[in-house]
Amino acid sequence: MKTIELQNILDKQPSVSGNTFFIFLVWGISWLLAVFFFVLGIGLLLESLLHYKIFLDFVSRQIHLILDEQQRWKISTSFGLISFVLCFIFVGMIFICKMVLVRNHFIIQIEDWLISEVKEIKLKPRKSRK
Repeated sequence: MKTIELQNILDKQPSVSGNTFFIFLVWGISWLLAVFFFVLGIGLLLESLLHYKIFLDFVSRQIHLILDEQQRWKISTSFGLISFVLCFIFVGMIFICKMVLVRNHFIIQIEDWLISEVKEIKLKPRKSRK
């Protein structure tokens, strides 16, 4: 590959550093939501299987709703399963974010190596928005 072609590729490439910060934020939020829905799912399924009063009793008292055992069992089972599905969705987001972060780190390393080793390449300063 010629140096001019490599220079054109580097000039047209968007910055991955901003993308990396955004993906890291999404990764952190996905971790928090995955843990939240996992704990909620376990609590609701324990409430439905062992007839504990963990979450639904508190929520029903706050909104002044009276639930019998059959209604409590159905609600806690369905919401517990939905919470586990949401937990698995956010765990998938964690894996996707991790793959994107590894790819961005690789791109940054390659770009830094090219700039340090190929002396003919000149990096244009990025325009900052103000």
